[in-house]
Amino acid sequence: MKKAPDGRGINALGYDGVLRSFDEERNVVDAIGLNPTQIREYYENFPLPKRFLAADGRNISREDIFNPAAENIPRKPTGEDMAKMKAHNEELKRRGVTCSISAKSADDSEPSKSL
Repeated sequence: MKKAPDGRGINALGYDGVLRSFDEERNVVDAIGLNPTQIREYYENFPLPKRFLAADGRNISREDIFNPAAENIPRKPTGEDMAKMKAHNEELKRRGVTCSISAKSADDSEPSKSL
């Protein structure tokens, strides 16, 4: 999927089953309708919200894909949200907490490499 040119966007799966890429102002940059299996895979390792049980993004019109209902647009973080995130991240840094994401090999028989 295309990303916001400045890299300051967000991806979000709407209740309509459409995975959208938004820019910072929440304009749709790109989108793809997911089928029910893909929606379940998107939520793998997380509880699937009940509203997604009947979702099928393949049936959404092009107009609705690029002009979603308000409930399918992620809200922008407030100044308070940003301050909380910054404080949380600073606390993690102070405690020496780090994280890395491992990439699985194609056949899972080789050790993973950190990205």
